[in-house]
Amino acid sequence: MHFPTYLLVSQLVSALVINQRDSRNRAAYFLDDNPNGSSIVSLKINPLDGTLSDPIRTYTGGEGLQGLFMSATPGVPATPGATDPLFSQDAVLVSQDYLFTVNTGSNTVSMFFIDKNAPWSPRLINTASSVGEFPMSIAYSPKLKTTCVLNGGAKAGVACFSTDHAKGLTPLGSFLPIALGQTTPPVGPPGTTSDIVFNPSETALFVTIKGDPPSPGFIYVYPVTSSGTISSAPKISNPSELVVDFSISFLGSDSRAVITDASYGAAIVDVADDWSVTVEKKIVVAGQGASCWGAYSQRFNTIFIMDAGHSNITLVDPESGDIKGFAVQNAAGMGSLDTAQDQTYLYTLKGSPSISVSDLSGLTHGAAPKEIQSLDLSALGERATWTGMAIYPSS
Repeated sequence: MHFPTYLLVSQLVSALVINQRDSRNRAAYFLDDNPNGSSIVSLKINPLDGTLSDPIRTYTGGEGLQGLFMSATPGVPATPGATDPLFSQDAVLVSQDYLFTVNTGSNTVSMFFIDKNAPWSPRLINTASSVGEFPMSIAYSPKLKTTCVLNGGAKAGVACFSTDHAKGLTPLGSFLPIALGQTTPPVGPPGTTSDIVFNPSETALFVTIKGDPPSPGFIYVYPVTSSGTISSAPKISNPSELVVDFSISFLGSDSRAVITDASYGAAIVDVADDWSVTVEKKIVVAGQGASCWGAYSQRFNTIFIMDAGHSNITLVDPESGDIKGFAVQNAAGMGSLDTAQDQTYLYTLKGSPSISVSDLSGLTHGAAPKEIQSLDLSALGERATWTGMAIYPSS
């Protein structure tokens, strides 16, 4: 007679545990790369429906600087970019209880501690010199306890740091220069640095560099040595199919990744044992404007491609590389830029001063993602210096 009661209690306890797990404090972040003083903007994530609220600014300890967009008209000088200040992905990164970001105007990087009880108020631990100029993307390896930053200005290249909970960032090894012939700030987007990430096994560090059409772009791979340091001798690939290669996102393993390309859409690439990179399939997005940002969800078996020139987000099958649909967005939000996926939601920084929240749960039964919030952030000020998107806890 007690058996059904026992089952009911067990089910209630299990439901309570799941509830508690799913209702952990969560936050979304982007960088206001402001020349008058940069800040991380944090937003609370509602545990019940994934929506955002209550933006809070936290000073990064540095200043911002915008890249210059080259003019298509001869003799017209380059001007600061309207919605893409750094020509990059991963200007903000969350891993474990840490948040990292860049200060392009100060040539520094910042490390924050995230309190799980109040993740919307990250605490600055320290800032450190980026060693180069115009730091614009950052990567972290929990296994190596190493942070690396990609610089894209007149002194372009990679600098790495040991990472400590109390001390923050400490310079590690020598500066790894990349010959770009750029200025500070850089003029682009063609011919500029794009993204820096560790592969899933954290055995190599990848850097993407845009080509200057018709010349293709580059992928630099810095293997991790047996002593756990970043090699100073990169393996450099220059696939002809990658023209204005931008973001890189690995597809669940070290051997395959998706690289967005602002000239046509994206490409799925193969990474060989010798770290050479070749294109497996080009993904041409009809009518695209500037497909610069990408995200991958293993849970929903989908690649998301964001376009600065169009609001809607392109959905791609990671196995075949075929386009399988679109996530319709509020057209008033203008283009879609930096994006992070968390649980069943997609968070996208828009070309207007807003963030879109999309519910992805319909993808499990063939339905398109549904935009459930377009959060107006115009009260925060100028949109032109906003960049990056990250979520705590990181998935």
